[in-house]
Amino acid sequence: MSFQPFQPELMTEIQAVQADLAELRRLLTQEFEALKKRDLVELGTLESSKTDILVRLDHHAESFRQAQQRGADWMQARDELTECRDLHFKNLQLLRRQLDIVQGTLQVMLGDSEPMPTLYDRLGHVGASRAARAWQSV
Repeated sequence: MSFQPFQPELMTEIQAVQADLAELRRLLTQEFEALKKRDLVELGTLESSKTDILVRLDHHAESFRQAQQRGADWMQARDELTECRDLHFKNLQLLRRQLDIVQGTLQVMLGDSEPMPTLYDRLGHVGASRAARAWQSV
């Protein structure tokens, strides 16, 4: 593993990235709490802040890809980014469970005995059986 020699601009870049990652982790934790409380106003505010941070982090994508060559600070930043990704997926799972509950409640309130068909699978893709039925009905 070869590390690049000390360069002040790299140090400034990693410090900015580390600050953004710490803020992103804080926002994702707040988002999880807002999801649990179903606080839509808070979720909207957090989403805007998260988007700003993600745009800034996107400018450092190449540095993340070269983390191993850039040094220990970049390797740690890449690990922190992975943790943020995992927090995001945790929030996504909670949101999906809440949507399933709302869907079930609406189904009961409407008196439907058949389960509501789902258009998308867990990955957000159109379900294969749904797509096949659409073609069969044409």
